[in-house]
Amino acid sequence: MSLLESTAPDFSDPLGLLSACHQRMLGFCELLERLDPWLTAHGIDKDATDSAQRLLRYFNTAGELHHQDEEIDLFPMLSNDDALKSLIDRLRAEHRELEQHWAALASELEGLLKGRHRQAELHNALGPFCAAYRRHIHDEEHELLAQAKSLLDREQLRRLGESMAARRRPGGVSPTE
Repeated sequence: MSLLESTAPDFSDPLGLLSACHQRMLGFCELLERLDPWLTAHGIDKDATDSAQRLLRYFNTAGELHHQDEEIDLFPMLSNDDALKSLIDRLRAEHRELEQHWAALASELEGLLKGRHRQAELHNALGPFCAAYRRHIHDEEHELLAQAKSLLDREQLRRLGESMAARRRPGGVSPTE
């Protein structure tokens, strides 16, 4: 037991970092689901616009980088495992689906920042987005990352972490791109 809260994983624990990102994504889905009734009760106020800005910033940057981490680095490292090939193919396809859901939702959030709130459109965009992300994250956590922990060696984990870090540096291109 420690008096201090545990610190978030860093690039020395790339699988832990991916998992922590999943938890942030789930938290942002909860924020989205709170935003919908908030707008009904309060209209477009500072809390609503601050929330929309945070959501846009997160999913346009960290969310996109997260998918790149998986598709450019993690998935290829695991693709030699025959048991994971169909899962990886499905997860890649789900990334495209999530990106389509995000495009619709981002459009509504950007409209909200311009003072346009379309309740039905926002509600119809956030439901599928959050549901798809929850299913996707569940499968990545319980199937992909669980297997990755036992399949990847220290050197692969080091390379994965280095690539993820490089991708986030200014002008960041990972060594494997």
